[in-house]
Amino acid sequence: MRFTYYRTIRLSDTDAAGVIYFAQLLSICHEAYEASLETVSIDLRTFFDNSSTVIPIVHGSVDFLRPIFCGDRLAIHLFSRQLQENEFEIDYLIHSRSCRAECLAKAKTKHVCIDPIARRRIPLPESMVRWLALEPPLPGDR
Repeated sequence: MRFTYYRTIRLSDTDAAGVIYFAQLLSICHEAYEASLETVSIDLRTFFDNSSTVIPIVHGSVDFLRPIFCGDRLAIHLFSRQLQENEFEIDYLIHSRSCRAECLAKAKTKHVCIDPIARRRIPLPESMVRWLALEPPLPGDR
């Protein structure tokens, strides 16, 4: 799936130098993930309250290519793919909305579906399989 999320960096996102705090960018990427789920009518409250399935992040990384400052308006491009029946990853490309040619950062999260009681891997819920299988939007969409 491909999805674009728009976000302005706020003062609370930055460190004392006025540059985005590294962990905050991963949090913003997670906002993009949640927003993409909402666009396919996955109710977040129901999804995250489901006691029979949890999908924790088992790996996260971020590479900063340029500084990101308070007030910067970002476009976060999300690309997800299923790796196994119980696992998927999301790549995030972070660009300035005013200069799309310049990539400011890249991030990745890897997610695994588990039974929260047994703590064993289980297949992804059908709603997530459908989300992962969605065709990318045509140019100009969203």
